[in-house]
Amino acid sequence: MDTENRTAEQEIRELYQAWFAASRAKDLDASMAPISPDIVSYEHSAPLQRTDVDGVREECRRGFERQPDGFEWTVPDLEVIVRGDIVTWGLNRMAGRHRDGSESVMWSRGTRVFRRVDGAWTMIHQHVSFPVDAASGAAATGLVP
Repeated sequence: MDTENRTAEQEIRELYQAWFAASRAKDLDASMAPISPDIVSYEHSAPLQRTDVDGVREECRRGFERQPDGFEWTVPDLEVIVRGDIVTWGLNRMAGRHRDGSESVMWSRGTRVFRRVDGAWTMIHQHVSFPVDAASGAAATGLVP
C-alpha cells in the first residue's frame, strides 16, 4: 500500500475513533459530522432506504434514546480498503449497561463507503443489518461472532 493510501486508511480509522467517542457521549451533532448530505443509508429499521441526512439523523437520535447509559458502539475487526474512495466493513458491537448493572450486547453487520469532499472524508453510503432467522422471519439480534 502506498503512502497516500496508508494515510487515507489512518484518517478513516481516526474518523471511526471520533465517531465511537461521539456515540458513547450520545452526541448527535458529532455523530452526524461525517455523514454526507446525499447519503444513501440502509438502516436497522424501516424504511428500507434513507436518502436524506435528516432521516439518518432521526434514526440515530431514536437509537441513542433506546440505548442504556454506558452505551458503546465499536467495530472490533474493522476492515478498510482504499481505492480512491474508501470502503469499510465489520461487525458492529453495540453495548450498554442498564441501571440494574446488567449489560446488553447486540451485534449487527455494517458496510460504509466514504468519499473525500473538500479535504474531509464523508460517508456517502451505509448498510447496517441484522441476520434473519429463516424459520421465523425475525431479525436474529442475539447472535455473536
